[in-house]
Parts: sequence; structure tokens; C-alpha cells
Amino acid sequence: MLAALAVGATARAAELGGPDGANFQALFYDCTGPAGTPSSFYAESQHLGAAWHLTDSRQIYEPMIGFDETANTLAVVTPGFNVNAVPAVTCRSVRVSTGHVFLLTGVLTPAASR
Repeated sequence: MLAALAVGATARAAELGGPDGANFQALFYDCTGPAGTPSSFYAESQHLGAAWHLTDSRQIYEPMIGFDETANTLAVVTPGFNVNAVPAVTCRSVRVSTGHVFLLTGVLTPAASR
């Protein structure tokens, strides 16, 4: 369900089968997390349930908790994630098909050194 989130209200339109064959594209914004967390980023995903690959780096964002702020409903919870001792990143994204704003919490892989 989280992978179906695509493109924020202030972002470009979703392009199915977009760059690099991605089926879903999204803007994640209002992001907070550990030092080095970007305030926003674009990402793409190949299919529902897959990780989000940031378009400008080798990082991957994997949302584990999703709250639909528009409907005031908890949409997805990965059991145990809220008690894991991992640095979490929280962002917002807009689901294109409904216009609902989702608050997502998950893991953003560290930037790879080259």
C-alpha cells in the first residue's frame, strides 16, 4: 500500500513507466530524522511493496509505518518497527489516486561513499 503513494501536491505529475522503468514516482517532503536526512527527495519504485530508490543518490527509503492524515487512519504498520532501535526518517507524501496526505516513517539507507 505504501508503494502506491505517488507524487506530492507540489511535485511533478506521476509518470507510470517513468525514468529507468519505474512504475511509481513520489515526492517525499517535510522529512525529519537523524543528521544528514534530506528535507525532501524524489524517489521511484518498480512495483507495489518495493523499496523507494532516491532519484539523485543510491539511497533507499523503506517506509514501515503509514498514517493517512486526510482520513485520520493508520494505514500500514510493520509489526515491531516502532520498538526497533534504528534511526527512523519521517516524511509526508501525497497519494495521487486519492489526494490523501500520508505521514510515513521508515528507514533511509546511509549515503554510499564513492
